[in-house]
Amino acid sequence: MLRRRTRGSVEPEQPVPEVLDPVHPVPEIDPHVLPADRLPAWVAPVAVGCGVAVAVLTVAVAREQPLVIDVDVALHAFAVAQRTPIDSALALTVTWAGATYVALPVLAVVGAVAPPGRTRVRDRLGAGLLLAAVASLGIYTGLLLNHVVGRARPPFEDWWGAAGGPAFPSGHTTVATVVGVLGAWMLLQRPWPRGLVVAGGAAVALAVGWSRVWLGVHWPSDVVGGWLFGAAWALGGVLVLERWRRSRTGR
Repeated sequence: MLRRRTRGSVEPEQPVPEVLDPVHPVPEIDPHVLPADRLPAWVAPVAVGCGVAVAVLTVAVAREQPLVIDVDVALHAFAVAQRTPIDSALALTVTWAGATYVALPVLAVVGAVAPPGRTRVRDRLGAGLLLAAVASLGIYTGLLLNHVVGRARPPFEDWWGAAGGPAFPSGHTTVATVVGVLGAWMLLQRPWPRGLVVAGGAAVALAVGWSRVWLGVHWPSDVVGGWLFGAAWALGGVLVLERWRRSRTGR
């Protein structure tokens, strides 16, 4: 029924629609973006645990603890005895994923294309370069540790391929781990199966680590050190970058 307006009655005041500030609009919150307060609770403890573990392993390697040396020699001998030209060729191909001039450009591209929604090209390029810079800093820190420890590689006659520099931690493994973790974190911002993304990042790190041992250019503990150092650095970087992104977006 229609309301009839009577004399002297006052129409109720209608709410005035709120006008958004055209200069400073309210940012849209993408449900697929993982803000800092929604990071899994295990990220920080695992980052700290990996950092402590790599510190302990570094001391053991530097002091040439018999347990570490014996395990390294046994696993190295097994790999050299079991490898064939076919799987060695496969290892030579896989190990390229741990080369900095291959992995870092790939990570920069992932950082640029992963953010969902309509993101400006400038912001995408900045995100990719920032991610590559974080990875590069971690890799450079790993190289410093590598030269401080100064561990010798396995005997040259056991090598299947070229290598250079000290052995611990494995540089290729460190690169693959840092890139795998950071790349997976960026891809998780999209509505893709999380288990598949995490498994892909882990597979890159594991495959490159295996290739270094199989090619005979690293001791197994070098690879373990690369995994631990890379995971500690990358997960710590995730925590810092998430806090930074949260402060920028106001979430």
